[in-house]
Order: sequence, then C-alpha cells, then structure tokens
Amino acid sequence: MMKKSSTQLCWASVASLVCLTAQAMPTSEVIFEKGSNCGHYQGDLTSGELFLVEMAAAQQLVISTDGHVQTVTDSKGQVLEDKGGANYRYLSEYPGTHSIKMVGRAESTADFCVS
Repeated sequence: MMKKSSTQLCWASVASLVCLTAQAMPTSEVIFEKGSNCGHYQGDLTSGELFLVEMAAAQQLVISTDGHVQTVTDSKGQVLEDKGGANYRYLSEYPGTHSIKMVGRAESTADFCVS
C-alpha cells in the first residue's frame, strides 16, 4: 500500500473544498427593465449568490446593497477593484459577462446600475 504525504492529502482536501464551494453558489442573472440602466434583486444571500451582468468596455457598475460584495470578476477572469464611495463601484475594461459574488442576510436587497 502506498502512503500519501500530508502535503498531498492537504492539496486533495483543498481542491475538494474549492470544488464544493463553487458548485454550491446559486447563480442569478440581473435583469434590467427596458429603458432602465438598473436591475434589482431581493432575496436570501446567506449562502452567497453569484450574479451575472453583461457590460460593455469602459462602463461603470454601481451596486447599492445591504449585503456584502465579495468580488466582481470581468469577462477575462480579472478581479475588479472597488473604486469606493458610498456604494460599491467598479469600472469595466473589457466587454462581456461580469460575475458578482455577494453574501448577506436572509432578506437582502441589491440594486445594480450600469452606465
């Protein structure tokens, strides 16, 4: 019988944990009403939620929420920096689908505005 080192077991455990976490996060598309540059979400963010927003290059995304934005990732997989202010604010460099990971309370709200 071949023994595995503690490092090999640790990496196997970490890889397993990462996969389970990624699979467990529900995904929601942010829908914007015709003629509006804002979309709204109300619901349970306790186990986290992944939102998808289509953006053009050089657009600004402003998120107003009682929850917490963990990361915003652009269509190239780069994590965008929060530009700060009263709300979460991000600038897109590339066009395409952007992912927003959020957590919050059982009754959370979030407004997503793109300009």
